[in-house]
Amino acid sequence: MVRLLGYLGVFAAVIAVTLIAPAQAQVQAQDPAPDHTPIPRSQSKDSAADDHTPKPVQDAAEPDHVRGQVTRVEGASIVVKTGEGKTLSIGLQDNTTVIGLSKGSFTEVDFGVYVGAVAVKLEEYSPIVRDSAVWLHKGFELRIIDDKLRGIALGHKKWDLTPDSIISHGWVDDLEVRVLSIKWGPTDYDETDVEVPRDVPVQRMSLGDRSLIKPGTSVFVGAQKGADGKYVALFVLVGKDGIVPAL
Repeated sequence: MVRLLGYLGVFAAVIAVTLIAPAQAQVQAQDPAPDHTPIPRSQSKDSAADDHTPKPVQDAAEPDHVRGQVTRVEGASIVVKTGEGKTLSIGLQDNTTVIGLSKGSFTEVDFGVYVGAVAVKLEEYSPIVRDSAVWLHKGFELRIIDDKLRGIALGHKKWDLTPDSIISHGWVDDLEVRVLSIKWGPTDYDETDVEVPRDVPVQRMSLGDRSLIKPGTSVFVGAQKGADGKYVALFVLVGKDGIVPAL
């Protein structure tokens, strides 16, 4: 009996190791080590970071944002079912800009490349060295933008993906592992430092045409509501090959 209990104890231990090891491995896979070592904080550095990190502006001319999937294309309009379950009819004009989004790679990021990112400010300093500390932002997405669209939406402003999110467009002025400085103005601090985690989508953004807009495609639409209450699209970002616009 004692020997049997001993065998059962060993068997139980083997089962525990078998079950726990994959679980630990899964946690490690989901929570990889950061790509940079956080810089120790101080009150003086916090104050400097507050002073030198750009403050996002609210663009009064920004159109309404519609995120969803095209269900119908009806001549000069599209019907979009939003993530909230609403169905909207949106008119297309001759001057509506259509932009395609396709799969990209962070390896395509280099100095001078024009990019855009939606991000949120962290309570952590950027690892990119400057005369003074600035706050780091964590990216929700990164778009590598074709040269034909270079200069589009240049700047740093508030965004509605989350309550505290911002969007920045500019050229890559500095690069530290997976942290990039998005330069959008003339001074040393007219730039936004964004860390691009390995699990966020990186997409290529290029000029397209209406042939990209088909039932089943995911879109991000900038639309204005007219006096008649109807929406008209200023621009449509269309996901290609099943891509969902992440901004």
